[in-house]
Amino acid sequence: MQMLPGGDAIHLDHLAHFVPDLEATAAALERMGFLPTPVAVQQNRTEHGMVPAGMANRCTMLRQGYLEFLTAVSDTELARQFHKAIARYTGVHLVAMGVDRPDAAFDALQQNGFAPTPPVNLTRPAPAPEGQEPPEARFTVIRVPPGTMPEGRIQILKHHTPDIVWQERFMAHPNAVVSLEAVLMIVVDAAATAARYGRFLNRQPETLGAGHSIVRFEHGCLVFVEPEALAATQPAIEAEGPLPRIAAYCVGSADVAETERVFRAGGLEGEVSGKVEKTWRLPSVLGGFMTVCPRDAGPTWSRPTAP
Repeated sequence: MQMLPGGDAIHLDHLAHFVPDLEATAAALERMGFLPTPVAVQQNRTEHGMVPAGMANRCTMLRQGYLEFLTAVSDTELARQFHKAIARYTGVHLVAMGVDRPDAAFDALQQNGFAPTPPVNLTRPAPAPEGQEPPEARFTVIRVPPGTMPEGRIQILKHHTPDIVWQERFMAHPNAVVSLEAVLMIVVDAAATAARYGRFLNRQPETLGAGHSIVRFEHGCLVFVEPEALAATQPAIEAEGPLPRIAAYCVGSADVAETERVFRAGGLEGEVSGKVEKTWRLPSVLGGFMTVCPRDAGPTWSRPTAP
């Protein structure tokens, strides 16, 4: 069963790649040894009933956290934001932190000047055994106005149906990946960006080195790196590209050697970054980079930069 945050804890819950084609995305994930969930069309529950959110997804469910792959399917405000984001680059544009008390998180965002939009009760059909009605996965999602967090769609959520979202049959990935550990953003000013995220999430940012900062949670973390500092923290990731951007993330593996074997068999090319981990350029239909480390170890780019 997924470990969800309790009390005032925060977990790195999931991230989302914005992708142009869910079928091509699923094929790429399968070559990497993942088991993607079926396509689900998202809806919002309102006082007038269910309304389309404009987005559809497939997910890679992990033992801790998950990876989401989103595309637009109708004309809504979220779909328009999607098209604007993917015009910049294909890759990760959304990071969600999980909480147990969304009302408290909403109040804190208001007090800290982020002007959050009213919480949204989001639903999507979850996979069901053949012949059964699909169960409804339910979430409360807190967002802020576009542009408030220029790195992407940064949101806070609470899961109401974790047993429906995390189904055992979708978590036994042949590549042995089991957790989402960290996210790396390339930004103009790492210290200032980390300070803003610290206010956003009521966490104290830390400096890891020149142009290199972090905000930690009870599970997971967000890392901020300036282009000039990238070579010292994560040489496998390209510094060139639009700024700011969510450039990479780290997944934890129960068997790193097996993950590397499956990735190579699927056609990925890895580059050594540090002594104990590899970073992989993801297929172009997904975009971005993925670092693999032992579960709960965290990537080297979430540790202090060597002087």
